[in-house]
Amino acid sequence: MPASLRYLSALFVVVSPLIATGAHASATDDSTAEMSDMDRPAAFAVMDMRASTAWAINHFQWLDPNEEALETLVFSAGKGPMRLDFVMGNIVPSYCELRPDPENCDGPGVPVSWMEDVPQTICMDIPLVLKARHKDVLKKADLLCLQPQSNLLFPDDWIAGNGWPQVHLHQTVTPKKIRHDGNTAIIDLVITDAIATGIANLSEQGYGPAKIGMSDDELRDVIGPNLDTFIAGDDESCTYLQRDLDPSGLGYMVLDGKLARVSLYGDEHDVATSLVRTRNGLSIGSTKEDVYAAFAGQTLIEEENEYLGPDGRYVTWWQDDAKTHGIRFEIDENGTVIAIHAGSDAITLIEGCV
Repeated sequence: MPASLRYLSALFVVVSPLIATGAHASATDDSTAEMSDMDRPAAFAVMDMRASTAWAINHFQWLDPNEEALETLVFSAGKGPMRLDFVMGNIVPSYCELRPDPENCDGPGVPVSWMEDVPQTICMDIPLVLKARHKDVLKKADLLCLQPQSNLLFPDDWIAGNGWPQVHLHQTVTPKKIRHDGNTAIIDLVITDAIATGIANLSEQGYGPAKIGMSDDELRDVIGPNLDTFIAGDDESCTYLQRDLDPSGLGYMVLDGKLARVSLYGDEHDVATSLVRTRNGLSIGSTKEDVYAAFAGQTLIEEENEYLGPDGRYVTWWQDDAKTHGIRFEIDENGTVIAIHAGSDAITLIEGCV
């Protein structure tokens, strides 16, 4: 298999026109402020609410709002369509579990799913710097709530609770002008379209319902029949599969009829690829230092990258001394993770299945 084809991203690139044309809006960007509404590019923000969202009686509370995402949203309110992506986990713990307050909480509370609030209201504290920057529209509000005017468009299998514990909603929305109810600022969202991508944590055991060691038939049963298949050169015992509903940088290696590894390669055109994490929070774009911090106290094997020379590295963690299951991180000359391989000892294969 030629070196030029060793990265699945080279095989699987899918370009999304919405992502390619999206841009971050900023109130401090003079060039953007001078553009007419006709010329201004569509704003784009990602709200990653996994592990930082709580159920607060009648709404979902984003506990750690991203200032840049909120800046884009507030600036874009009332100015037409924008890209607003949500990333979320299916089950949301009670507010009292994540923010226990003896005066208000007499227990951890009961978790719920996103489908239990209709429509799915999302509220968050407004950062002080954002309140000061947009005091003309936020006024004295302490809380910002997003109020979808219809249900969020989740995939059917996510609603059923099967297979994919997380989801990436790739949405086009029209945020209405900010309105106020007491100390709460409200943005009504009209959702015009959405593409839902099921995502999961990548581990040495597999990805979502795809488990290392499954037969080819078992794998196709759980990830679906609509797969792109690539043979590694002339070796028909080694194939790569990609599911059209997965992040575009993710692929499955089937070796000798069994799922041997799941690989994630950086894809600058696909937001969902960068959202896939290992169980300890590592993703494409993490640093070498992040990897060592995430595996603190555990053994990591560091080697020179076969293609990038002495400044590029492979950093590998093994679950067991026999090295039957593990995770390998490919790190470039700048110390950035550019690929992650998880599964059997096939994670050490460099080119195709050799």
